[in-house]
Amino acid sequence: MQTEVASQAISDPSLAWTVVVAFAISFITVFALIFGRYEIRLRRLRLIRDYVKTFPVIDLGEEGTSPSFEFVRSKYAADVRSNGERSDEPRSAEGIIREINDTISQTRFFLNRGDLRLLVAALPYMFVISAGFILAFSGFGCFETAATCLDGTTFNLLTVGGMKLSEQQASAELRQLAENVLTVAAITFVGAYLSSLLYLVQALAVFDLNGYTMIRQAAMIVISVLASATLYRVLPDSSALQAVLSIERTSPIGELPALWILLGLAFGLLPGSVLQFILVKIGTQINWIKQSDNRFIDWTRVVPLDAIDGIDFFTRFRLEECGISDVQSLATYNPIMLHIETPYGIYQTVDWIAQAQLCCVVGLDRFLLLRQFNVRTIFDLERALKQNRKDETEADQKAIDAFDRIYASVLFAPTGPMKHVQEKSTAKFLIPDADGQIKEVDAKDFSIWALTTISETKEMSSRAIEHLMDWIGDDLHVRRLRRLWNEISGRLGQLSLELTPDHKIGAKPDAPTPAD
Repeated sequence: MQTEVASQAISDPSLAWTVVVAFAISFITVFALIFGRYEIRLRRLRLIRDYVKTFPVIDLGEEGTSPSFEFVRSKYAADVRSNGERSDEPRSAEGIIREINDTISQTRFFLNRGDLRLLVAALPYMFVISAGFILAFSGFGCFETAATCLDGTTFNLLTVGGMKLSEQQASAELRQLAENVLTVAAITFVGAYLSSLLYLVQALAVFDLNGYTMIRQAAMIVISVLASATLYRVLPDSSALQAVLSIERTSPIGELPALWILLGLAFGLLPGSVLQFILVKIGTQINWIKQSDNRFIDWTRVVPLDAIDGIDFFTRFRLEECGISDVQSLATYNPIMLHIETPYGIYQTVDWIAQAQLCCVVGLDRFLLLRQFNVRTIFDLERALKQNRKDETEADQKAIDAFDRIYASVLFAPTGPMKHVQEKSTAKFLIPDADGQIKEVDAKDFSIWALTTISETKEMSSRAIEHLMDWIGDDLHVRRLRRLWNEISGRLGQLSLELTPDHKIGAKPDAPTPAD
């Protein structure tokens, strides 16, 4: 009987075309991803080459090549064969351009080592996609008779295993249950396939498409499909769903509830959501599952990218494709890489990252307040609080100290999160009172005490606020951005410091004073 069913399925033209279409979809998906990886590599290598021609990446001192640039270049050239060995000796910009041209010339479609390894790693993903579309389009030959649908041992166990029905019920009831399970599995697969496409395209955008990515997506599709099918076996009818989800019944027992179609799609679109759903439902009944402390969830939310000046909804969507989902992610991103991997210029990416770094260190509330005082970036604040000019007069120093105290009042201002976190928790601020006794105070009183403490004298206030700037600016990501800022500033030269006065426009530079 098994042989007859198998031969019937193979000879069925509908099933044969289903298999062809399923394998075609899987092949085209993987082919497009690898070809897209090849095109992205070539385009961004050319952008890196143009960047070297325009901006400095070589420090003529002892520091050598910019680490930020080297990381970007190696990301796109690591798995490409090179014609020659790379020298460890100091290199020039022309030498780096030659190395990039060599990498471009050695880049071949489907012939790079990384592409070949990626193709092998994609085989499980192709197999899973093919099997999923065969299931979605044909139900593995479940057409005319119940025998065709139920003869496979594996699918018997998954779809109808454990059921005990009378002989009169078996033909209709078992077939209905099997079709429902397979339908839930097929819908979950469609959602999981779309989710995997979104994930893989995002990985492609940041050139992070690798073998692990393909294997992980294949595993997530299988886990989502099997888990949702098993969950349906546990809760097959709408009355059981009503007890678990607390919703009204929408379809009679025996038919596939419409809600299960939505649940199957959701379980596929959100990988791992079916397991989270189960844990949430049984978590309150099991004491050994560690629960989260959600007391401060309203005050620990991520800061959206829209808070940055110059980022709108469409720009935010483009940055999210690079894995930048909030301000903290933007603050720690490599500015050169952001320029290469997005359509935005280097000056724009530097400005956004400098704004994000200021927002991260002072908080969103103070960041928006500082913006009203013409401080937009971390370097604006650093320049406002720290002046190293040797020709400062006493009047200049007094003016600078006055601005230090103004910005100190902003940086020590009590914020909404500070107040509410202190109110929600059992911890209190402790400060000494006039009699030297320690007392508990709220966030407002603590901020006033802190600002008063560092403001005993004008000199002390300025030194304290500069000390604050020293440590909030001493971060690896800020240092990286500061170096890039200084390198570009050095390339722009003295002419970029101020506007040329009208009477000097077009005039020849002053002749050098002869040495005595």
